[in-house]
Amino acid sequence: MKVLIVHPQMSLYGGAEVVIVRLANYLQDRGHEVSILTLSTEQIPEYEGLSIIVPEEGKRIQYHLRGSLRALKDIYKMYQGLKHLCDQYANDFDVINVHNFPAIWAAPRHKKIVWMCNEVPDLWHNRKIPRLVNPFLNIGRFGDRVIARHKHPKAVVADSRMTQVFRHRYCFEPTIIPYGIDSSYFAQPQTLSRDGFRIIQPSMISPSKNQLSVLEAAKRLRLKVVLAGYREERNSYTIELDSFIARNNIDATFTGHVNKDRLRALYYEASVAVFAGRGQGSWLGPFEALSAGVPIIVSPNLSCSDLIRKNDLGIVTDECIDVTDALRKMQQNYPKYQQQALKGREFVLKNLTWDKFGAKFLEVLES
Repeated sequence: MKVLIVHPQMSLYGGAEVVIVRLANYLQDRGHEVSILTLSTEQIPEYEGLSIIVPEEGKRIQYHLRGSLRALKDIYKMYQGLKHLCDQYANDFDVINVHNFPAIWAAPRHKKIVWMCNEVPDLWHNRKIPRLVNPFLNIGRFGDRVIARHKHPKAVVADSRMTQVFRHRYCFEPTIIPYGIDSSYFAQPQTLSRDGFRIIQPSMISPSKNQLSVLEAAKRLRLKVVLAGYREERNSYTIELDSFIARNNIDATFTGHVNKDRLRALYYEASVAVFAGRGQGSWLGPFEALSAGVPIIVSPNLSCSDLIRKNDLGIVTDECIDVTDALRKMQQNYPKYQQQALKGREFVLKNLTWDKFGAKFLEVLES
């Protein structure tokens, strides 16, 4: 079987890219031919041995979508670029496997499509949506539903929480296949060097990841924070974060994008990992943290929240408990949550493997 994986950009090695690389390697190891079609890439060790299709030099593009009107222009450019490449190459493949938005829009309708829906797109992540903006967002959501359904894809999501969100947007039922985790790697013992109670939030610096709520909690509880993730040099959100940190004299460190080795070391230096995102991303991070034995606090918006809640693997914030209260609760009975994290490590090692993910995904591709 020949599989074309379509993903907007492979220039950063984050969660979606980990899933794609693991899936591509699994399929290739079982004799299937796989290529990854994308608008940009980098020389990243994990990409070695993979066939990657990109535009010619000078036409490769990277975008980091934010909640603004210019994002609409960026989306259109991404869609155009992906569609042009799909029109060029899709007929050479048996199955098109699309990942992050807007890849599903660009997929050719006449081909068999399997859609790994990592998150349902929403462009506006501010806490309060202006009254005039919401009607336009609703039009966009409806348009996204029409376009996606028109492709007649088979859809895959990672968790029952994501199923609810997906069903609400697209009005059909996806298949649930939890991702794997590099749990053995993150579980390898490291030298502990904790200096007080320290928070890590390993996420791209973005309103959708909601770093501001973590900094607000750190201000109230006087805690140290490490924000580990790609950060643009200067935009309205980073300016807001920098200003908040300076005004309140918060002990906060931005590491920028970190590789896997550095991320593992940061987990072992942390007391708690917080995932406060407003969207449905950040699925891998909480389970990587658990693999390292780090207690976790997650937003109910994340697509992993149901799995974490049902198996009692961490604190899931909701209307009754915000990040500050969750951190205070954890500080007051930290040994209990350390034991919970160790229980979580065993759960991840046993249940969330890449072989299980690959085998189930292959069943969908072949069905």
